[in-house]
Amino acid sequence: MLVRLKLYRDDDFVIKEFIVPTEPGQTLLDVLFYIKEEYDPTISFRSMCRAGICGTCGVKANQKPILACKTAIKDLGEEVLVEPLDNMRPVKDLVVEHSILIERIKKLKVWYEPLQENLQKLEMSPFLLKSFDCIACGLCDSSCPIFVSNSDFGGPMAFSRAYKLLQDRRHSKAEERLLLLKDAHINLCTHCKNCSIVCPMGVMPEMLIKLEETELLKRGMLSQGGVADFGFF
Repeated sequence: MLVRLKLYRDDDFVIKEFIVPTEPGQTLLDVLFYIKEEYDPTISFRSMCRAGICGTCGVKANQKPILACKTAIKDLGEEVLVEPLDNMRPVKDLVVEHSILIERIKKLKVWYEPLQENLQKLEMSPFLLKSFDCIACGLCDSSCPIFVSNSDFGGPMAFSRAYKLLQDRRHSKAEERLLLLKDAHINLCTHCKNCSIVCPMGVMPEMLIKLEETELLKRGMLSQGGVADFGFF
């Protein structure tokens, strides 16, 4: 198959093409390792667990954000264009700067501040379980159209991870966290569902954002309103 890599070199992008033999069961990550080992050892990309858990191998393949280790090469067709993720600063080749994702989590204070007393075991709703499944890969943020016009948007990844704090009775700062969601312009979400489409864990960030907006509306912290839909992948 023909693999075209869009690589970030010397503050600009270049395209390199490789003809790669493939076998049934191979992933895109396997192909990237083959190119690095057989053609060009200078090519850079991220990978760790190779099991779809760590979330580090995120790239764009034929315009869609994916985890390279979870994507079968046979599903990408005879030609594939591999690019670095959008909405994050490229560092080298397919490697992007992930620190912006951590900054968004810090901005929303997505961590527990427990109550003084112990509570009984938390009952897990399906949506609450989804929030716990996020692996912070950043694919949802890379697919979000809001960052094109507003870099202060909290982003679907941080909003998704915040949902569990709002529902967990063991957390002492739920009200404060709700206000932080408003300050992070959660109402700018277009509900285009791009984030839910690309999420490799099925977290459904768009649905969790909608539930958070509903909670803000019920408490009078957010005014009713809508914005234009940017479209789907």
